[in-house]
Amino acid sequence: MTHSPGTTAPGAPAVAPAGRPGTDDGPAGRRLPAGALLAAVLALLGVLVLALAVGGAATGTDAAGLPRAGEFVEWGLPVARLAARVAAVGTVGTLLFAAVLLPGGGAGLPPASRRAVRAATCWAWAWAAATALTAVLSVGQLLGTAAVPVSALGVFLTDVAAGRSTVVVVVLALVVAVLARRCRQATGAGALLLLALAGLVVPAVLSGHSSSADDHLLAVSSLGAHVVAAAAWTGGLGALLVHGRRPGDLAPAAARYSALALGCFVLTGASGLTGAWVLLGSSPAGLGAALGSGYGWLLAAKTAALVALGVLGLRHRRATLPRLRTGEPGAFRRLAAVELGVMAATVAVAVALSASPPTAPEAAAPAGTAAPVAGSAPAPSAPAPDPMAGHDHGDLSVAVLVDDERFHVPAAVAPGSAVTVFNSSDTDVTLTADDGAFDVVVPGHTLLTFPAPAEPGEHPFGSRHDPAFRDVLVVG
Repeated sequence: MTHSPGTTAPGAPAVAPAGRPGTDDGPAGRRLPAGALLAAVLALLGVLVLALAVGGAATGTDAAGLPRAGEFVEWGLPVARLAARVAAVGTVGTLLFAAVLLPGGGAGLPPASRRAVRAATCWAWAWAAATALTAVLSVGQLLGTAAVPVSALGVFLTDVAAGRSTVVVVVLALVVAVLARRCRQATGAGALLLLALAGLVVPAVLSGHSSSADDHLLAVSSLGAHVVAAAAWTGGLGALLVHGRRPGDLAPAAARYSALALGCFVLTGASGLTGAWVLLGSSPAGLGAALGSGYGWLLAAKTAALVALGVLGLRHRRATLPRLRTGEPGAFRRLAAVELGVMAATVAVAVALSASPPTAPEAAAPAGTAAPVAGSAPAPSAPAPDPMAGHDHGDLSVAVLVDDERFHVPAAVAPGSAVTVFNSSDTDVTLTADDGAFDVVVPGHTLLTFPAPAEPGEHPFGSRHDPAFRDVLVVG
């Protein structure tokens, strides 16, 4: 994400002729023209597609035993994730505007803040819908089909961490959408803001690359701080541009946003660098492995955007904010519109980054990355290296994949965690541990989970349907 140190309120691309203080209230220029809005959406999608290609998430090759879900799912999933992220940022930003940037007095929210809260209702509905669609498409990508069985979706929502986080986020977004319609006080807007921020943090805690990193607490804490700071920074700027139209509203709200933006800039940068360092193994070797990879290029793009936003923020403090205080909002709004565009592009890059493997496939795995596939584990019964090695669906990964020829175990699992199994074949199989730690029947074309053994170690297993099916589940 990105920011400008000490930025203060920015100007909205949707506002018409800036520079004449008295014209900001008029109906003309309040709304972004449909053509400009469409162009902005297409530009954002273009950044997403480019970032997916650079990160490798859009050009992955077929993994053995894993069917492809088709273009609709493979391209629809990142678009749905981007829509959910933008809607979440919009929800946080509008509530931040009402609760913090322009809270009003004890008599209730001023008109601009009431409009922002009403907008939060729409943003929250969109957030819930996009998050639900993301869940369906995630399961479709895993199963290799656009027609997701209800049973598989149920397993995802109840047994998989990413699915449970989806349920929590959708519920929180729906609560915000319903309650925001009745919100009339700054305290109520503040409470709704806390709920929305909680919805941002839940996925960071329960799923994704950071939740499985070696230093779990540091990785999750840095990611949680990163998404909260970035959402408040970006969403606050957007809400300021859209809802801070009146000169009497814009100046005080911009002053509050300036202090907030500086803090968000520092926190976003520090937490982003910390999270990347942990994911890359907390070592120079891990950082070196990422250099030159798609993941590394996306990290470099986010870093460059952060620097650019810092420069824009400094420009605000030195030039546009003083002019805003004297009743000349035009320069402030124009520069803020550019700043918001950079922020939006960075959100698209962040979505692509979350879908990309933390290191290039050919790079040696640094400390903190997933363990080697069980097929290459130092067990006597270990088969040849597994072509599924490195397979990762981001928030939803396969722990054990079954095809017509063999088992595939891409990575180790945590003790006592839910082991996700997908049988892509037509045949019913079993996962039967030699030591009796587990014995699970997996019907054909079925997604299910079972609890991993509580003790770390290697657990060779086979299938009663065919003695040639052998592999090792590594717990640790």
